[in-house]
Amino acid sequence: MGFCEGFGRAEEWHEIKGKHFVVFYRQDEDKTAARKVLRKAEGYYKKIGAQIGYTRYSQFWTWDERVKIILFHDQQTFMKETGHPNWLLGYSSRDEQVLKSKVIVTYKQEANFFTGFLPHEISHLILGDFLHPRLVPLWFDEGVAQLQEVNKSAMTDSMMRVLVRKGQTIPFEQLTCVTDIRLEKDPNKVMIFYSQSLSVVEFLIKRYGINAFRQLCRNLKDVSFEKALKKAYLNQLMSIADLERQWIKYMGD
Repeated sequence: MGFCEGFGRAEEWHEIKGKHFVVFYRQDEDKTAARKVLRKAEGYYKKIGAQIGYTRYSQFWTWDERVKIILFHDQQTFMKETGHPNWLLGYSSRDEQVLKSKVIVTYKQEANFFTGFLPHEISHLILGDFLHPRLVPLWFDEGVAQLQEVNKSAMTDSMMRVLVRKGQTIPFEQLTCVTDIRLEKDPNKVMIFYSQSLSVVEFLIKRYGINAFRQLCRNLKDVSFEKALKKAYLNQLMSIADLERQWIKYMGD
């Protein structure tokens, strides 16, 4: 258990193993919570995998490649040992200097954890491994991640339709260039970025079907987003500009 040494002595940690995840926890009273986290994580792995079309890779994230989930007892312990602020539910990383592994670090909680944070972070890790990170636009990554959150779609759709009618959306040329939304100082623009990202991903699935969407994801292992789009939606979406026009039309109907 050497990868836990950054968070105390290795012998302090217990583990529960699944096929694709290993959950680490310290206190015996957290065993039930750890089992629930593992069960939910394995379920989201299957759901997200089916959505983007990589489930045929049966050995993906297995054995030594399993994702580690570090479950602290409470928020105070999480903050003390990670140095993160109290508004953060946790974080995921594929390049963790201490843990040397794909990892999700969080604490025992309920609220939006199982319906929001956990599937969102698993989605980021899956896309980062299955697709080519440099070929996936940030908006697409965030859109797919938000798609996993319960009730997020319904809340976003009506708001985005209003913004489309008012002409207050982010032009796709700008949307595609965003590589780090944390640099944006205007909270309203941040809100629109996330909402629009989810809306466009949903549009692709609802308008053209899940099979074409899976093909788009498979293409993103090898070619740029625009080329991947053109190959997946032959004679329907030939460019990012086409995607923007069709999304605006769809949202305005």
